[in-house]
Amino acid sequence: MLLEEIGDGIGVVDRGGELIWMNHRLEALDAETMRRFCDCCAALMAELAADGTGRRTHLRTFKAGERTWEAAITPLVPEGGAAATRVVGVLHDVTARQRVLDRVDAIDAAGADLLALDAKSIGPLNVAERLRLIEDKVVSSMERLFGAREFEVRLLDAASQRLELVTSRGIEPLPPGRFLHATPEGNGISGRVASSGEAYLCRDAEHDPAYVAGLAGARASMTVPLLFNEKVVGTLNVESRQPARFDEEDMLCLELFGRYVAMALNILDMLVVERYTTNQRVSGTLRDEIAAPISSIRTAVADLKRDPDVPPQAIAELERAIASVESRVRGATGGPQTVLGVDRVDRSRGTDPDIAGRRIAVLDDEAPVRDAVGMVLAEAGATVDRFESSEEGCAAIERAAAAGAPYDVVISDVRMPGRNGYEVFRVTKQGCTRTQVILMTGFGYDPNHSIVRSTQEGLHCFLFKPFQAQQLVDEVRKAVAEWKGERPMSEGR
Repeated sequence: MLLEEIGDGIGVVDRGGELIWMNHRLEALDAETMRRFCDCCAALMAELAADGTGRRTHLRTFKAGERTWEAAITPLVPEGGAAATRVVGVLHDVTARQRVLDRVDAIDAAGADLLALDAKSIGPLNVAERLRLIEDKVVSSMERLFGAREFEVRLLDAASQRLELVTSRGIEPLPPGRFLHATPEGNGISGRVASSGEAYLCRDAEHDPAYVAGLAGARASMTVPLLFNEKVVGTLNVESRQPARFDEEDMLCLELFGRYVAMALNILDMLVVERYTTNQRVSGTLRDEIAAPISSIRTAVADLKRDPDVPPQAIAELERAIASVESRVRGATGGPQTVLGVDRVDRSRGTDPDIAGRRIAVLDDEAPVRDAVGMVLAEAGATVDRFESSEEGCAAIERAAAAGAPYDVVISDVRMPGRNGYEVFRVTKQGCTRTQVILMTGFGYDPNHSIVRSTQEGLHCFLFKPFQAQQLVDEVRKAVAEWKGERPMSEGR
């Protein structure tokens, strides 16, 4: 009775690979499995005869059909130390374990591909292309590894504890103005997972009080934390319309893949930070290097002022040139808080016929950018409303649309207190689909992937701060033409 209960089968095999004895469990298995089992036993005896190994138990793994087996094989050594002519093998079905190992290997391979991000390979890509590269890899890996087509990735904002949506497939984003926070109650399963750092398996979404509706008709979900250095940086949520679609194995594998997602997003952020710090260092060096020559020129101009033979208008022209150089250096080295070339915008024809009379909203919590953008467009003839608060700006956009007088163009920074660029984009498009949206980002920084998501849904364009004022005018002209369904007049000039 004891021998009948050991493993998934037990048998004694001789040197020729013949079964001398087997229990009923082994006898009940298919012919291919028994043949492969006997081959393993015979091969081991041939090895033992060559190297003289004693009674030690050896493990051998083989596949038969769709199943994976592990055999624990022990030589039956006769008294007196003669070579073993028989072995006893205990067979175990390890298909489930091997499946997990294969899944882990596949996740490791997908993770390695996800982390193949370095300055050389992604340096030529702009911010939207970089973000889309990661997103495409995540999407393909989720479908290949988990068969998941409906999922969302959220990143945790450390200051506000808000879970900002990074990417979503098949799951409708929350309505504008509604957010999830990392709290154990009242913010759905994602909020609970983000606050506790523990994964959550929802087998029955219809009756689980923690579940907040996401995918229409969802019946099951699993949510795992995105961990980086054991710190929660976000959540990964997968949903399905099939009841009990996921199990603990799926959730374990998703947790592992989530760590790779967290690392990839962190690498992307570090590359952006590296770009920012490099720019700051180069800018500082440039300002230091140019300070001495400018000082020398000013001293020379002061000497010229004392010379009665030098015309005053020549002195004035030199001073204007010096001021212009200093202004342009400040603009070029001021980073994302500046707009370049404001003094070089073509104003020869007065107001711009494409822009004149158009209503434009500018949202940016940085006053220099907000004022510079507003001034350039106002000089082109637009009516410009400026907002330092995204909440205030969104409210104005909604009121204008409700009154039947929507803005022609909305220009917004991607990262502001309150609502991010994607939220501004959605509010704008819900009010009036014809209103064109331009998003601005400093050094390609887009923590919530607003640019990628907005681009997928109809974003006109995005500008990298610091950008040229003429570029701004050109893009607004194109945006107005899209509103009217025409070509800009300037294209015909």
